[in-house]
Amino acid sequence: MGHSNHYLAIEGEAKDWEEAIRLCGQAIADAGYADETFMNACIEREKEYPTGLPSEVPVAIPHSKVEGIKDNCVCFLRLKNPVTFYRMDSDDESIETTAVFNLAIKDGDQHLEFLQTLMQAVMNKEIVENCMTKELDEIPQYLQEQLG
Repeated sequence: MGHSNHYLAIEGEAKDWEEAIRLCGQAIADAGYADETFMNACIEREKEYPTGLPSEVPVAIPHSKVEGIKDNCVCFLRLKNPVTFYRMDSDDESIETTAVFNLAIKDGDQHLEFLQTLMQAVMNKEIVENCMTKELDEIPQYLQEQLG
């Protein structure tokens, strides 16, 4: 996939998972990589197919495949306070997380492939901890190195 991925890193506060996805979706839209249909589709998808991952450092990976994606982008959101996401492996259990990776991958085949790459990466505690501690402006380059 190489050079076709863009990475954003933002910080913020959200009262719940929906607001967290809105923060990411807005950043992706503001950067020109998707429009608002993408953000809304992520929220709708999250209701049916939650994306909380109970890894060593719990994370959420909201994503959607919609027309609104203009270019591949991953927005990493570092939250000041944890929000609750339901788990992808059990939608009646939840995780608390301050790390959200919102995925906008244009191509359907690449989408699944990249989702798997990202899930493997976030299972690595060190990668997530680095995202939580690095300066925001260092994170996009770091993610580029880790994920390609």
